[in-house]
Amino acid sequence: MFFKELTPEEDWIAKWQYGYSGHFHKALFEAICVADEENLDKLSFGFPDEVEGYRKYTQQAGWWKEIQVKIGKEVGRWRR
Repeated sequence: MFFKELTPEEDWIAKWQYGYSGHFHKALFEAICVADEENLDKLSFGFPDEVEGYRKYTQQAGWWKEIQVKIGKEVGRWRR
């Protein structure tokens, strides 16, 4: 995991949003973004953390903001 204090699903979304994912995951998130619910369900069999994180990112109010706060606290620790 890139950000130690995040859950796997939070970590994947943070890497995607901040451009830290590799070519494969960049393409995976492009597919996730355009998938309908049926295909998201299928993708979740192979990539449960990525899909669940995406669902929370797009459907759960305040979820991404909470992740940004966690990341900010962690980055602040690195700078000391």
